[in-house]
Amino acid sequence: MDEAATTTEVVVGLDGSAGARTALAWGLQEARLRGGAVRPVTVWPQDRPPHVHDAGIGRPDVADLERDVRSRMGTEAAEVAAATGCEAVPVRPEMRYGQPAQQLIDAAEPDGLLVVGSRGRGPVRGAVLGSVSQQCAQHARGPVVVVRDDDSTHGAVLWQQPASRVVVGVDGSAGSAAALRFAEAEARLRGGELHVVHAWTDTVSGYGGPPWERPVTTLREQADGVLRESLQSAWQSGSPGVQVRAETVEGVEWDVLTEVAEAADLLVVGSRGRSGWSSLLLGSVGLRCIAYSPCPVAVVRPSPVAG
Repeated sequence: MDEAATTTEVVVGLDGSAGARTALAWGLQEARLRGGAVRPVTVWPQDRPPHVHDAGIGRPDVADLERDVRSRMGTEAAEVAAATGCEAVPVRPEMRYGQPAQQLIDAAEPDGLLVVGSRGRGPVRGAVLGSVSQQCAQHARGPVVVVRDDDSTHGAVLWQQPASRVVVGVDGSAGSAAALRFAEAEARLRGGELHVVHAWTDTVSGYGGPPWERPVTTLREQADGVLRESLQSAWQSGSPGVQVRAETVEGVEWDVLTEVAEAADLLVVGSRGRSGWSSLLLGSVGLRCIAYSPCPVAVVRPSPVAG
């Protein structure tokens, strides 16, 4: 199944921050490629209704306040759409009450695409990754794209051009298989290249053990086999329909992926791989990638059937 193209609505978390505005710009362009709509969602804490934050205006009708918030969201979306050439993308603002991450996850639903900025208006300004974006990446039932907005990101998203490139990390796990299918669909939407990478490390020689126990060539051959099997399992029924570049690279996974992702449109990773504890919702590779990638990162979960 084409896991990116099946969903036409893109849910974007909006809180008035610069990071959320950048995420909205990304979401609008993604929706334009999919021929879909954007649903910006603002979440107010349940115990602090809007009138508490609007000092000096008394306690107007809550419905009026909600209409005002949605109006301001629509105005911001129109400004961002005009700046990105996405004026034709339908925008349907929504306001919710509750815990921000949970409400955003519920709004996107399992088959939806959720887009969030890496940092919002939370109290820790210096943090590379905010608590809401981290919780969404860890607990969302469907794909989540985290868009960073700082000096370390290139900001030159190519979108629908032959030079566009989508990078995906694979390791033979169910999570990476789902990530590969998602990345293929994203590359096809952009008319660009799919760059498939399997990172491997020499865990035997050096500090890991005597170098004669298992030659590095064997480890490299095993890595090549994982990459080959990943590609074959993804396209059992035919060709991918996009230009594919596939390679194995020696190095720590998150270092390799974030380096390869330089100037890419999107980096795609599975929610968890073969290493670590299978019960974790998001592995260390995914967390480090969304914290340090030079481009937006999509975290994709395996389907319930795949585990």
